[in-house]
Amino acid sequence: MFVCVYRGSGPLDAYLVSHWLERLGIVVQVRGGDLASIRGEIPIMDAWPSLWVPKDQAVAASDGIRSFEAEAALATAWTCPACDEGNEPSFGSCWSCQTDRPAGR
Repeated sequence: MFVCVYRGSGPLDAYLVSHWLERLGIVVQVRGGDLASIRGEIPIMDAWPSLWVPKDQAVAASDGIRSFEAEAALATAWTCPACDEGNEPSFGSCWSCQTDRPAGR
């Protein structure tokens, strides 16, 4: 059984959070991302993606979401140690070579 642990506030943020949770070893399903085309026909919150996890991983997912939000609040732009490309604060891996962001940044 899966439970909803996060509702996106836009079309992309749920995907960023889902990647964060997956890096923590949590199984995540993104649901509703394909509803953006019918915004206006349904309530806006129902049009954005939501994240669903197995019920037994809900607490770990909630902790992971809090750590994502805390990290995002403190995040600064960073440079990839592998290819030297600049990356936005919210990127968990390099946009150019997909190397994971170094820990502690």
